[in-house]
Amino acid sequence: MLDHIIPVPKKAERGQGKLSLAKKVCSRVLEWEVYALTAVTSLSRMHFTDFETGEGGLVLEKDASLPEDRYTITVEKDCVTLRASNFQGICYAVATALQLCEYDAASDSFSAEVCRIEDWPDKEYRALMLDLVSSWHPVDKVLRMMDVCFYEKVPYVHLHLIDNAACRFPSKTFPKLATPKYSYSEGDIALICAYARERGLHLIPEVDIPGHAKQLTGIYGEVFGNQLPPDAQVEGTFNETGGEIHVDEVICAGSEACFEGVKALFDEICALFPDSEYIHIGGDEAFIRVWDFCPVCREYMEKNGIADRGELYSDFVARVARHVLSHGRTPIVWEGFPRAGADRIPKETIVIAWESYYNIAPHLLEDGFRIINGSWQPLYIVYNAKRWTKENIMDWSVNEWQHWWAFSKARLNPIHVQDSEKLLGAQISIWGCNYENEVNSAIENLAAMNERCWNLVRTTEEGPYHDRSDFMSRKLLRMIQDR
Repeated sequence: MLDHIIPVPKKAERGQGKLSLAKKVCSRVLEWEVYALTAVTSLSRMHFTDFETGEGGLVLEKDASLPEDRYTITVEKDCVTLRASNFQGICYAVATALQLCEYDAASDSFSAEVCRIEDWPDKEYRALMLDLVSSWHPVDKVLRMMDVCFYEKVPYVHLHLIDNAACRFPSKTFPKLATPKYSYSEGDIALICAYARERGLHLIPEVDIPGHAKQLTGIYGEVFGNQLPPDAQVEGTFNETGGEIHVDEVICAGSEACFEGVKALFDEICALFPDSEYIHIGGDEAFIRVWDFCPVCREYMEKNGIADRGELYSDFVARVARHVLSHGRTPIVWEGFPRAGADRIPKETIVIAWESYYNIAPHLLEDGFRIINGSWQPLYIVYNAKRWTKENIMDWSVNEWQHWWAFSKARLNPIHVQDSEKLLGAQISIWGCNYENEVNSAIENLAAMNERCWNLVRTTEEGPYHDRSDFMSRKLLRMIQDR
């Protein structure tokens, strides 16, 4: 129904009555036939009946006059016509049609309200991050979460693949790295990539370094570990926030062998995810005081004119970013490096500003970086922790960073920035959850975040938005439920 579409379309003109449709989908563009098949699959799952390819229902057409990512839907005569100039726009159109069209099982009738829609997003980058490490997600559950992103018109899916607890991807260079029985095979990853391609989704694989690296240092310590003298008193040294430093959580930033190993891992990730224009290189919560005790790191710093461990952090991020760029991909990094030495990092690198502790959005923008709003409050979904609601997110804006944490610079006074092209959009990040305890929050909160990025000027009050959200959620849950 037109009144229940999320995000709210920028232009929507209602006609008179409803149009009865055949339970069919076709594409008049050869390369878009895959999206017609995706629509058939999605409608069949959502409505518990068989749709098929053919004329008389939804029709996909190319309109080169439309700007990229913009789409139109026209419901008239004998079909629903979806038009766009590129694949992203037509996938948005298909997702909107899934929300717009209705099916009545009692009469076996498929219909849509007579209308015309023209719509496009204000911010191009809208993402969901899945923590695939803390809780194992079987492949089918990853696909269901990708269905959520497709249906809600969220085009980016960030896959957190390695952390202290596990590694979820295969490596030929380091074959013992993948967690036995609970990692994805090359075939699994190929399936996930194909599923994304069929829905206009962009996957962003993450290898989280230099911190969160117990898998690397624990299994291949001879390559990635810091070389500490026997009398080094590192354990028991605390970081700035009171957390204990563990030697094995951080890889060595000065070792050439370590960096060659890092390069090999990113070479493999680029090969496993051939369509991914963005590669996430981690960069958060690295307890880098360990490097003060590592003679290899100290020697590297002296040789390269690096003043302290903070500047070494920026240097390491810069080296990894340049390697990713050499593959023709764009690196993304968590806010984690300090401002000091950040001039070393290529400005093509995109930064997710999430905690407003290590670095803050205004400084990142001033220093020439493009950024993504990953503000913990209200955009994080964390297992057994405070969860913000869709109402909280609807009261937030993409230009604002908030935090509940005492050490965050955004705690007492939220940080605001002026809108610019360098503020690309926003991301919901899920941590520590399995599919069952993340999916409902993800559906509601992701839709709200997407609404606030799709339409920077808020277009709906809380009550009407709540109705839209509930209607959308019910249809989506039918589409992704187990059969």
